[in-house]
Amino acid sequence: MTTPWRRIWPALVVAGLFCLPASASQEEVDKQQQQLKQLQREIAEKQAELIKQRSSRNNTTQKLKQDERAISKQAAAIKANLTKLNGLNADLAQLTKQQNALEQTYQGQQQQLAAQIKASWISGKGEVGQLLLNQDSADKQRLLTYYQYLNQARIDAMEAIKATKIALEANHQAQLEHRDQLKKTQSKLDRQQLDLKKQKQQRQRTLAKIEDELRQSNRSLSRLEVDSEVLSQAIEEALIALANQPLKLDGLAKLKGKLAWPISGKISKKFGSHRQGQLRWNGLVISALEGQDVKAVAPGQVVFADWLRGYGMVVVVDHGKEYLSLYGQAQSLLKNVGDSVKEGEVIALSGKSGGLAQSGLYFEIRHQGLAVNPSPYLKRL
Repeated sequence: MTTPWRRIWPALVVAGLFCLPASASQEEVDKQQQQLKQLQREIAEKQAELIKQRSSRNNTTQKLKQDERAISKQAAAIKANLTKLNGLNADLAQLTKQQNALEQTYQGQQQQLAAQIKASWISGKGEVGQLLLNQDSADKQRLLTYYQYLNQARIDAMEAIKATKIALEANHQAQLEHRDQLKKTQSKLDRQQLDLKKQKQQRQRTLAKIEDELRQSNRSLSRLEVDSEVLSQAIEEALIALANQPLKLDGLAKLKGKLAWPISGKISKKFGSHRQGQLRWNGLVISALEGQDVKAVAPGQVVFADWLRGYGMVVVVDHGKEYLSLYGQAQSLLKNVGDSVKEGEVIALSGKSGGLAQSGLYFEIRHQGLAVNPSPYLKRL
């Protein structure tokens, strides 16, 4: 941080240059003026360099924001296509099962029709002649009814076979279409995975540049302080924006010790533990692999879903009665501002956005604008 002395020393030097004795020669005056001009040039160069450094830091931060937003979008698309792929595979398995059942039905119907034809032929060998010669109208009527029944049974059997055959053909066509969709979806998924890999590599380059700038300027502590203030301000603004859309929510006070964990993993940073300088962690950092499901701990409404410096991709859920839960450093956000969420609903994917080296989830609970220890609210592991 720039000290007051460093800020005022150029002014003191300049003032000193003007405080020349009255007896000073013209040569000395000219010399001092040359020194003054040189000093002014150096000050201007330092100011230009400072402006350039600040602009560079801002540009690099914006680049990180763009990189992590792109990763978030790509990861969400991959998640959607994986879900689609699983659905197509399940449908295909069901179609295969249906095909096997239809084939068994088809074989059974063919055997039934063959048996009917055979029985009709055997029983009708002598009865056709008897029907023609028999003068008993009652017997004629009985035989005619019997043959009509057999004939209708054969017709019904043939219609059933026809319907089963049509169903088999439709099943076959559906399987072909599903396999084609599977192939296209898998191809798209492969391209998205490749793009995601490139975006992560770009993020690493941007992150390395930020770390280099922080080392050179030694401003990491003040940066963390500013990041914390920005987070609080963003949440406050989001709540104000959604103040006219109140939902009937009961808060978290009655759910202490009952909330499910937002993600499975080991706690790497506890609430209140030392972070840097005088700063302490306002939440929990839970270690987890990238791309794991992050779930809402309770019903609520999304009031913020975007990138924030120092926290990466963040989603904040309002649970009512001034209770909020915050989920940071996500790889991807799956909900938008205004969305209602249920307890246990997937709202994000774990990651390491915000310039972090290790993947996981940053989780906070806030009440009346202040961060509180989340652990008493969560179920014991």
